[in-house]
Amino acid sequence: FFSRALHRATMAAVPPRLTNVEAQRVMAVLSDALSKLDLLSRVPQCRLPHSESMRDSLGVDVTQLLDEHVALERQYVAVTATPEGCLGGTLPDLETADDELRHSTRVVCRLLREAPGIVTQLQAARATEAGGGEAIVSETMSRFLSALHALQEQAGARLSTTVEEDKEGRETFEEVKARDEKAGQQVKQLQKELRAEQASREADVSSRDAVLRKLRATLDTITNTAADEVKAIEEEGKAQEQADHATGAEREAALRAELARLKGELGSRRKEHRESEEALRKKKARCEGEVEQWIAKYDAEVGERYEELKALKAIYAEETAQLAELEAHFARLAAEREAELEAERRVAEELARQQAQERALHDGAARIQAVFRGKTERRLLEKRKAGKGGKGKKK
Repeated sequence: FFSRALHRATMAAVPPRLTNVEAQRVMAVLSDALSKLDLLSRVPQCRLPHSESMRDSLGVDVTQLLDEHVALERQYVAVTATPEGCLGGTLPDLETADDELRHSTRVVCRLLREAPGIVTQLQAARATEAGGGEAIVSETMSRFLSALHALQEQAGARLSTTVEEDKEGRETFEEVKARDEKAGQQVKQLQKELRAEQASREADVSSRDAVLRKLRATLDTITNTAADEVKAIEEEGKAQEQADHATGAEREAALRAELARLKGELGSRRKEHRESEEALRKKKARCEGEVEQWIAKYDAEVGERYEELKALKAIYAEETAQLAELEAHFARLAAEREAELEAERRVAEELARQQAQERALHDGAARIQAVFRGKTERRLLEKRKAGKGGKGKKK
């Protein structure tokens, strides 16, 4: 099945037009080898189906030829399997067996090519003997045919490509590759700059956060200090009040006055602390506003970088599309150039044929004129001789 599909693909595929006579000969040799091997792959190796109907339909001569070929195959297998010094008198040497098998193979190929129906009958007889189904080509032969077909395609593609087309394709590939590498380097540079900018922004934000934490710690320290001072003053007042009660009523008025003074001082200090706290809160709000501005500025710059990256990607996609269009355009130009060369070749052949016909006509006319002139000269000469002879007789 595989070899038959390979044969159909080989016969149906249109090979590329070759402009070199040697290349056409190479492709013809490969095609002929593929065709012959495909025919030989249908013939059972070292045995034929024992079908009377098949032998009757093929005829005595064809059956005898195939039997002889099978016998030569068995003989060749036996010779190759036997050591060189152990060949008996019934087996020929390897060179003789190889020559006989080569000659038989050529004869069988010629027969199968002239009568393709023999292959169909052999396959049908083999399938009937095997119990139904289509005959299967050996795996080794299938791989060999596949490899030879791949060789034919590669040789056709290689021989149909001119040096200029190969060089132009490589130059185009190198140009696109260099452009791609340059775009990749630009993208990497932009990514590196973006990472550096992000690191700088993060360091700036970290420093701002450290300043805010320091301000919060200072505010907490001031609040705790004020509370401790108030507590100490209250304890001192209580101690002084107890001492005043112990010393007597004469110092009560003085102590009350001192208490009033201390309360006034405490109020002023509280007022100062509230003003300091308000100033610190304003400073905190101002710092937070600056941090938000920096963050907004960072977001805007990152957005601009992202838009630039998108623009570069769009340019890369556009250039890729242009590359595809150029490749298609060059392919069309190559096809048109090949068609023009073929037309010029046909015109040149027609012109050469016409010139040959004209030369043949001119040569024929020249020969006819030469013959006519010769006859004319001979007639004149005969008349002159005849005239001279008549004058002599009169005298």
